[in-house]
Amino acid sequence: MILEKHGEGRDDILLPSIEICYSDGKSSGIHFHAVPHGLEWNSFQIALFNVAGPGQKLDPELLARIRKIDHQVNLKVLATLTCSNCPTSVMSAMQIAAYNENVSAEMFDLLHFRKLRFKYQVLSVPTLILNGELMAVGKMSVEEMLDLIEKNA
Repeated sequence: MILEKHGEGRDDILLPSIEICYSDGKSSGIHFHAVPHGLEWNSFQIALFNVAGPGQKLDPELLARIRKIDHQVNLKVLATLTCSNCPTSVMSAMQIAAYNENVSAEMFDLLHFRKLRFKYQVLSVPTLILNGELMAVGKMSVEEMLDLIEKNA
């Protein structure tokens, strides 16, 4: 495990962040903008498993849809660490990112990123932001996220 401390001048990612990288140091595109604990601890562990190990089993049709994404996609899941619906959305976004290098997935704990809450006028979590646009509120599966990505391609 490598820990790097970056200053606030980094333009490509909001800080602080835990970035999950492959063994060669290449970014997986997965970022946790929180200290993983509470209900999001499992999401963090599953993201590690999907990047570093064999990963979760995924329906072959869904895997084919993930691999067909040929453009840059950024998924931001705005959540709280006590939300019981948030881990499903976080894990879905991160699973898609783990299987396609064109996709990045970020989890934000709104307790620490209040500017995002106001920017997107978040009233409920989880909230999905797709490429900077408010897309959906509520628990989302991999299939539901793929539907949104494909619809907004």
